[in-house]
Amino acid sequence: MTWGIAALEPYNTVVSLGATYGYRVQPWLEPEAGVFAGINPVRGYCESYGCFTFTSRFIWVPFGVRFILPLRQNRFEVSAGVGGVYENGGNTIGYNAFGGYFKSTVAVALDPKRHFWLGATPRVMIVNGTYARDRWFTLTGDIGFRF
Repeated sequence: MTWGIAALEPYNTVVSLGATYGYRVQPWLEPEAGVFAGINPVRGYCESYGCFTFTSRFIWVPFGVRFILPLRQNRFEVSAGVGGVYENGGNTIGYNAFGGYFKSTVAVALDPKRHFWLGATPRVMIVNGTYARDRWFTLTGDIGFRF
């Protein structure tokens, strides 16, 4: 699950779901891509002309590279990633934008053969669209399977 907090509305929290796929080209290097979706991450907006409420959904598509440092007989690992992100504003007509992300991950193998993993990933996404300067912070609880 992902909890996102928008910088313009620092108290908005939303639960979302996502998936990421990565392929290890070296023991320390993994290109990856994913998709995350959040329902109603933006609250209503009020100004002198009145209030506007949004029924929004945001979809983020991050793509980039992750650098991995295996620890303790490859059963624990820490990593850092960086890349680009595509943001789609869902119900907001014409709201699509590109930006970047930074993340770090801590994970532990649950079995001796290191197939099942459990981890946590904080991620910062910075997207500058036509109508807004979005700053998202997400914290994910990760469950993984490796071949």
